[in-house]
Amino acid sequence: MKKLFFTTLSIIISITVYAQDIPKNAIGIRISDGVLGDEGFGPEITYQRQLVSEHNRIDLNLSWRTNAFINTFRGGGYFHWTYTIWDNLNWFAGPGVGAGYIDFKSSFLSITISRERDSEFFPYIGLDFGVDYRFDFPLQVAFSIRPTYDIHDIENGLNVENVDNFGVNVGIAARYTF
Repeated sequence: MKKLFFTTLSIIISITVYAQDIPKNAIGIRISDGVLGDEGFGPEITYQRQLVSEHNRIDLNLSWRTNAFINTFRGGGYFHWTYTIWDNLNWFAGPGVGAGYIDFKSSFLSITISRERDSEFFPYIGLDFGVDYRFDFPLQVAFSIRPTYDIHDIENGLNVENVDNFGVNVGIAARYTF
């Protein structure tokens, strides 16, 4: 019992000693590209707010991504647990949910891609993990990876219905902190 008590006490003290000073608010832009799935390339407006404790924050975002075949608009939020690696360098991870709208393009460079597809709204779930660095002036830069699972009905090339889309995007962000 003593060992459990001292182990727990040591963990609490080490977390307190290495408590970070993450900003209460941060707003900026994230540029990302899909590395798996039909994510596409595009910008994202992102807002972060410290929540519950200084180790937690919520990241709200609105994005637009496009590639040769689709336009995707998304809005969602991710809950982050953040921990200090060294000085102002932190790592973070957490789950997220959101909704999006997918618009299929019917032609590319005046070439018909396929028959007309319906555009549709869809929910998604995902993860967000990465690192961020806060400068001594009000700027935070970050690198993150976001795997998402989109729940929507689309047809693939084999005309199979109800295909759920798993995608991964990688992005960099710059945010003004206040």
